[in-house]
Amino acid sequence: MKSLRVGLCGVGNVGGAVLKLLKESSDLLEQQGGFSFELIQVGARKGRSAISYDDIDVTTNLMDVANNPDVDIFVELIGGTDFAGELVRAAIKNGKHVITANKALLAVEGNEIFKLARKNNVQIGFEASVAGGTPVIKALREGLVANKVEWFAGILNGTSNYILTEMNVEKTEFSQALLKAQELGLAEADPAMDIDGTDAAQKASILAALAFHVPFNFQAVNYEGIDKVDVEDLRYAEELGYSIKHIAFGRLVDQTVFVSAYPTLVPHEVILSQVGQQMNALEIYAKGIGSTVYYGPGAGPEPTASAVVADLVDIAKGGWQTEPTVMSENVLVSESTIKAPRYFRLMVRNEPGVIAKISAVFANQNISIEALIQHETKDKNTGKTEEVPVVILSGSVSDQVVDRLLQELNEMEEVANCLKQFRIYTKIN
Repeated sequence: MKSLRVGLCGVGNVGGAVLKLLKESSDLLEQQGGFSFELIQVGARKGRSAISYDDIDVTTNLMDVANNPDVDIFVELIGGTDFAGELVRAAIKNGKHVITANKALLAVEGNEIFKLARKNNVQIGFEASVAGGTPVIKALREGLVANKVEWFAGILNGTSNYILTEMNVEKTEFSQALLKAQELGLAEADPAMDIDGTDAAQKASILAALAFHVPFNFQAVNYEGIDKVDVEDLRYAEELGYSIKHIAFGRLVDQTVFVSAYPTLVPHEVILSQVGQQMNALEIYAKGIGSTVYYGPGAGPEPTASAVVADLVDIAKGGWQTEPTVMSENVLVSESTIKAPRYFRLMVRNEPGVIAKISAVFANQNISIEALIQHETKDKNTGKTEEVPVVILSGSVSDQVVDRLLQELNEMEEVANCLKQFRIYTKIN
């Protein structure tokens, strides 16, 4: 039986779970994978105190692992981009295959890393970088290789999905839901990259490179986070037949690729609207076979470790092509020209004729109004309401037109505040 020697850098939550799998599930890996893996060195900044196994060579100098001539496969699980990039490039130059869960590194430096891997004839495994234990990378690399992908849409960040689910079900405010996610270990002490959309956008850029054969280009991905969503928006969405989810979206139109990640109203009949808690889901539409949906745990040590070890087995069996294929005719650009229906929530004066004036502004921008809700809530002291919330669902409109519309609405005396604007999910095929 073939045996491969593994070097691991990073023994945090994910790295610790990988370490446990390799040490305690070796018989299962040999039985199901047909290979044995020998963990010969671990890089841990805290040294041996971070590891409970006595029979492993541990070093606090992580570069030692990348340079170790006895290591066949280098596993990078420290996160970040700067030092992680140095480690990965050193390992590749030393002729080692690399496995990483580092979506930030691939989103920013993927082109350079894969070019270097091709030059040194080594493989890069990165299944764990997107959707944790749900094999969406494998689906695009292998399962759908005979099909032209036209679009994908998915929930790629388990932390933000948990927060939105908690807000919707328990009617708690954003800050409370975030605190609970942190208490449960579903959100980091600094959750900025999860809640501001960066994490999902990085993952979307990786999926786009695989799905549409374009270079890695995180800078071309447009995104926003979930911090602007509040309980009122969730309540209105529910009344209108929608859930609010953070949706990563990629689409190929002719040879132009658009990628984004935004809070989005998803109709209840769409499967993504039913994905709750910290789960991930991805729908991929390919010409010829239609939609395939992938659902599972998107975060957490065990699911991510499972994806890392699956990459170990795949590399042992010969791996894949060295890098995602780039088609020169496909170009990833900013998404400003893509149109989508929209949700608007305004605060307006409670006066006759105001709705007519607002409707005229929409008409001036050639935007149709598909639905409108106005719930009057009276002041307990006066019995009157000076301002009332108005929710409008519009027809499809581009970001550029939305910007002009919001500017015109904000200039109206009758509009106290344009509170929110979100996209509405629509099926393309």
